[in-house]
Amino acid sequence: MQKWLLISCLFFISACTEHATDVNEDYKARLNSVLGDAPDRPVLKNTRIPVVSKLESQFQISILELGSLGHCKLSNLVAKRNNQLGKTQVASERLKYQIQFIKLANDCLKDPLTRDESLKATLKNAAVEKQQNLMSEFNYMLFNEAELKGLLQLTSDFLPTDSNKYSSASALEALHELIYIRERINKLEISLIQTSSITESLEKLHQNRFIRQLLSSAQLQIAYNQQFTSWISSFDYMNLVCREGKSKKEAQILNTIFNKFYLNKIQGYQADLTGLLEKTSPMLFELWQSHPELSEIVDVESKNSLLNQLKQTSKEHVIWWQNFYKACDIRPL
Repeated sequence: MQKWLLISCLFFISACTEHATDVNEDYKARLNSVLGDAPDRPVLKNTRIPVVSKLESQFQISILELGSLGHCKLSNLVAKRNNQLGKTQVASERLKYQIQFIKLANDCLKDPLTRDESLKATLKNAAVEKQQNLMSEFNYMLFNEAELKGLLQLTSDFLPTDSNKYSSASALEALHELIYIRERINKLEISLIQTSSITESLEKLHQNRFIRQLLSSAQLQIAYNQQFTSWISSFDYMNLVCREGKSKKEAQILNTIFNKFYLNKIQGYQADLTGLLEKTSPMLFELWQSHPELSEIVDVESKNSLLNQLKQTSKEHVIWWQNFYKACDIRPL
């Protein structure tokens, strides 16, 4: 009996959770009862992911040279890298290796047991090379590691209209950690980077899909706003529902639909999305700033950003309704 009640409660909660597509399609269906010819659901396109090539080192350490470094922790790191598993490292493990190599190479160079001058020169040059290429390695991870690459890929799992139904905390923590790592790389403060935090950040993003949901939800709402405004803009309301001497019954129906379904539901959802984008966009901009074609969508100063497109398309839709009210001499509810 208790089990049945629990299942019933869970089903009830799920059934009462409104989703972005549901509220927009509901609004469209209501408008269609008066306007007719409702457009199909908008089709979204994935953002093009930048192509970042993998860099290869110009310096190699032979097996004999590696043997002479047995007193250094670096020898174990390089040995693991040279086995088959190491050669197929995913992007994040590759970045971790580069960071660890720089740290351990510097330690090894300071070790008095490292006496081979030729080998020391190789280690020094390799460490300098890896440090110079570290930002490229970071960007390679951003657009090749599944959890980070996935942020840009659309999902049909949109944020629900009830902000209590999702949690953003761990996803935002992951972004903070990645931004910190990027800053340390940019300032050449490699010793301050804990490579374990890279793995922890990816785990958080794997477990929490908030960022991907937010970006997809914003794109969806922008598309709906544009679709709605384009559709109703072709409606000749002055002749069809607001003509002088004609009953304003249908005009009042439209008024009710706008207030009940757009202002009371969609507008609140958009306000939530706007607040979340204002908080999240600057963080994503920090990560993607090396790629202007991508960072523009999260640049709060750009009119093409998701944040400003959402604001603008919502504003344009409301302006149409304001003109409708004025022309038809109808007072909003």
